[in-house]
Amino acid sequence: MELELIKSKLHESNFRLTQEREVVLTTFMNSGQMLTPAQLHDCVKKEYNSVGLTTVYRLIEVLTKLGLATPFLIDGEIYYTFCSDHHHHHFVCLDCHKVKDIYECLEMTHKYDDVGTVNYHRMDLYGHCKNCERKNINVKSLEP
Repeated sequence: MELELIKSKLHESNFRLTQEREVVLTTFMNSGQMLTPAQLHDCVKKEYNSVGLTTVYRLIEVLTKLGLATPFLIDGEIYYTFCSDHHHHHFVCLDCHKVKDIYECLEMTHKYDDVGTVNYHRMDLYGHCKNCERKNINVKSLEP
């Protein structure tokens, strides 16, 4: 998703995108993996030292409400990944925390008489990406 489109969505939500917030946003968009707010803050501070952790939390909160960030609970900690606003699912690597978007989807608009009508759904798959699987295989082959 283009930065200008995101800026427009933020503006429509009456969220002012300051220079600091824009640095946080572009860092988050380009990270390619899940990050905790503290990890994102650490990444941003390398480029823009004056950004506060509160700024990171506020931006993530707004992006989540707009459907542009998705939270994941892993080992008791909440991670976030940047998302487009199109419906999709996620494959999350438990080793490197990279997130791969999955656009194939089973339609879940069926009526389930015993529970109700499904309006929307979310599916996240957790496992090990091919790169981490190869690393683990290589490490195991070196073990005595």
